[in-house]
Amino acid sequence: MKFLFNSLCIGIVIFSIHCCGSSSTPSATPQNIIEKPKPQWLVDYPVDPNYYTGIGSASKNQYGTEAQKSAQDLALADMASQITVTVTSDIITTLIEKGAITEDEYMATARSQAVADLEGHELMDSYQDQNYFYVYYRLSKAQYAAVQARKRQVALNLSTDFYKKAQEAIALSNFSESFSAAIQAFIPLIPYLNEALATEIDGKSVILSNEINQFIQVLLTDITLSPNQPSAAAKLGKPVIEKLSMQAQSSNGMAIRNLPLRVNFKKGAGELVESINTGGRGFAQLQITSITSGEKLQILETTIDLSGLINDSHDPILKGIIETIPLPSARIILDVTNPTIYLESSEVFDGETLTQLQVEPRLKNLFIENGFHFVKSPDQADWQMTLRASANKGTEFSGMFTAFADVSLSLVDRTTGDEIYKDSISREKGIDLSYANAANKALNNASEKLNASILPEIMKSLK
Repeated sequence: MKFLFNSLCIGIVIFSIHCCGSSSTPSATPQNIIEKPKPQWLVDYPVDPNYYTGIGSASKNQYGTEAQKSAQDLALADMASQITVTVTSDIITTLIEKGAITEDEYMATARSQAVADLEGHELMDSYQDQNYFYVYYRLSKAQYAAVQARKRQVALNLSTDFYKKAQEAIALSNFSESFSAAIQAFIPLIPYLNEALATEIDGKSVILSNEINQFIQVLLTDITLSPNQPSAAAKLGKPVIEKLSMQAQSSNGMAIRNLPLRVNFKKGAGELVESINTGGRGFAQLQITSITSGEKLQILETTIDLSGLINDSHDPILKGIIETIPLPSARIILDVTNPTIYLESSEVFDGETLTQLQVEPRLKNLFIENGFHFVKSPDQADWQMTLRASANKGTEFSGMFTAFADVSLSLVDRTTGDEIYKDSISREKGIDLSYANAANKALNNASEKLNASILPEIMKSLK
């Protein structure tokens, strides 16, 4: 496992160096090489307490004209591997314990950062034989320490400035600006989390990474979301008429503005505006434009939405910190009822209106059993249903009579005028001892076919 991890780290280091680029000179072909004795640094690995040392070799058969470049990359990787990286930061330890990142992931990130810090290295020598290219680099430990000290101070200054902006913004209850500044304050400190960089804030010496981490934790957990009402009435296929809103406040009752929120159906389904923001008084309006699920009890859940404030390019350590913070949420219960229906129908046989209806009763029973209610006036209805059914005589053979039925059904939303559903059944056959009975059978058969798919199709059209 240790060998596998070291290989992974060196691989990441090589990739990082390769992306940065390095100078190389044309390699001689094996045929043109007159082998010289191996230099002493290849016989005995050079050890100097004042320098980091890196030696790399690359096969010409494997890398071809890129052998010299690969040897340089491996030499730098060898040098970077000598820079000690350990896990001592409380922030990193907590993230590993919570499973937000693994120790291997952190070490790989730290090794990659070490490569980026190898400025000032010297090419001491190079050598090649018929099969390999060799490179020898070194880096002054004193120079490396001086560069790191300068970078630490730049990181501290930058982080301190952003942290102060974050404090000023939250004092004005501007969440987005404060959170964004806090993230910008934390990023420069990520390479130095194990070093516990200290600075002075408001006359007090603090470990800045811990201070900003705590600020982010409090910033997110100090928020309370409250709906203007715990429940609301809604209708299938309709927008929610009641005015629903969510208020964001801090623990001291201060309204939080510019807080991004995400709204979704925890149970049920519908069309809504998923991303909203709180206004100056800490309120955000919820907009549900249609309920598309037939469930009677549905749940709307609102949570803080950080997706727009943390992009995918951020460091995994920072993402791990955010993902381990329990974000506040709030719910609204929706009591969903079905739309009311006004039915207009006609059923005829051979041009005469039927007194004993065949299709309408079956259709109404289907909808009533599924929670719909029919009204007597179109003005009272949400939907208008139009049914047309007709049967005609066919032929008679050996005392058996045949009839054919045609049925059409249309369902329109009276509010919008949109046709929700439309279907028809043609030439459905019925056979019996009389034309009347044959017509009834044909109409019943057509009704069964229509009823088999009507409700699923209506629900599909609402989505």
